[in-house]
Amino acid sequence: MDSLKKSKERYHFAKLALFNIRLLNKFQQANDEDPIKQVIISEAKANGMAEVPSLLNQGTFLQFSYLCLVWLWETAKDEGLEDKVIDNFKKISKEYNIPFPESSQIKGERKVEDWKSVIRLLSNAIGHGRIEVSDSSFTFSDQNRHSKPPEAAPTDLTLNWEQLAVISETVIHSLTPILWPEFAKK
Repeated sequence: MDSLKKSKERYHFAKLALFNIRLLNKFQQANDEDPIKQVIISEAKANGMAEVPSLLNQGTFLQFSYLCLVWLWETAKDEGLEDKVIDNFKKISKEYNIPFPESSQIKGERKVEDWKSVIRLLSNAIGHGRIEVSDSSFTFSDQNRHSKPPEAAPTDLTLNWEQLAVISETVIHSLTPILWPEFAKK
């Protein structure tokens, strides 16, 4: 039996969520005469909405991030893939110029100085529902009360929607060569 079966199953769901986000983005860009735009308008009215909401909204990105940064990430960790995923994450973030969060985005006593600490903070905050949402950003809070000594206060990381989406997507791409090494770039 495949020892990575659970990671592969959850990877599949994360890839489907990424597909949905990309598809919603295409639909969002449709002009008002496009039949797909009419379906969107009709569905908004059927849901009692006075205005058609943006298809890419805070909820869309939080759902995607939960799948990638909690559900998929925790499964990969359980299957002993954490270090490999982080190594791939570092390579991919460098290759695609994914910027590390700036110090101004991080507030608190915890040292958030590498991708592993960023993913850990995001995963814990999302998993425990410690997220503040604004029109343009998310603030994720995590506090380790079980460390020696325990953290005195939460550490916050504020990301805009795009940063959150890119970090979430990079977790998927970091798992790809681990789960399917035959398709990895040489």
